[in-house]
Amino acid sequence: MKCLKVALTGGPCGGKTTSIDTIVEEFSEKGYRVLIVPEAATILINMGIKPFGDNKIDNVEFQRLVIDLQLKLESYAEKIANQSNKPTIILCDRGIMDDKAYVTKEEFIMLLKERDLTQFDVMNFYDLVIHLVTAANGKEEFYTLDNNAARSETPAEAREKDRKTLDAWLGHDNLKIIGNSTDFKTKISNVVKEVYFMVNRPYPVQCQEKYLVDDIDISNIDRFSPTKLNIEQYIKSSDNGEVMYRKTTCDGETKYTEITKINTGINNERIKKRRNISENEYYSHIPTTETPIRKVRYCFDYNEQNFRLDIFDDGLKLLEIEDTNKTRKRNIPDYLSVIENVTTNETYRNSSIYSKKNTKNKTKEKIAS
Repeated sequence: MKCLKVALTGGPCGGKTTSIDTIVEEFSEKGYRVLIVPEAATILINMGIKPFGDNKIDNVEFQRLVIDLQLKLESYAEKIANQSNKPTIILCDRGIMDDKAYVTKEEFIMLLKERDLTQFDVMNFYDLVIHLVTAANGKEEFYTLDNNAARSETPAEAREKDRKTLDAWLGHDNLKIIGNSTDFKTKISNVVKEVYFMVNRPYPVQCQEKYLVDDIDISNIDRFSPTKLNIEQYIKSSDNGEVMYRKTTCDGETKYTEITKINTGINNERIKKRRNISENEYYSHIPTTETPIRKVRYCFDYNEQNFRLDIFDDGLKLLEIEDTNKTRKRNIPDYLSVIENVTTNETYRNSSIYSKKNTKNKTKEKIAS
């Protein structure tokens, strides 16, 4: 499948944004081009075009605008996907069937007929539909709308929107429902797993191992056509976790990411959130007195196992393995000389490497002064 089109849906605060960011990072490393179709309703509301509040427009007219914008945005993504020489995943932050949850059945059918479409036509636009159940249903303590100023639903309203949205998609041949019976990290992993299944790749179990490796011949890695990423990152401590600001460059394209790790204090849960940020926002967070971690990451597959080789600017080399089978013996390529398994060694965590680098630099500056 050269192009996979996925609709992520569900009630507010279900994990769509985190899922999208995680899928982008996960599959970009594996050679996929990932295109994101943003939520059309949010774009319009942020423009000041909305069916509520001051200067509101008619709700049916608003949904008409949403559908037209969604169709246009998806057509742009499909055009670029068809021109790409890479396998491509199109991620839609909601799909057109979502609009059925905001009007009557008769009004929705009318809106589709105006565009010479049927509900079956619309469902067939998407290869996979993933419904993420709102946190307001089962994880109420985590329900928040802080990450989307265009939303204002109470928990009860969120549950109602969630139910209506799910009802709208019932009947799709490949509808997957991701609930709240697990912690948030597992919930997002379950979303990613569904995408792995659809692209016919083995899913890497969430059991990473990390190895310290010796000098290597990069040409041996190049034989596997790896995805090569240049990474720069800063790490800040926060009151209940840490925040990482990462700049990633690949094939001449650069993205900036904020990764927040939060200790919730509930059942030892730790939430990891990612969001894309602008270049200006990235540099606004950079401490002028600290040096970032800089490394080149090679992402490649070998014998149905996923590898990430990080070569740091100071010569440190770390190999991470994401296995697809917990019970299978690790199969490390013979041209990689492993020194030791450092999976549980905190010295080789990003935060420790960052702290050590900057402590050393400050010591040098102190001596020099």
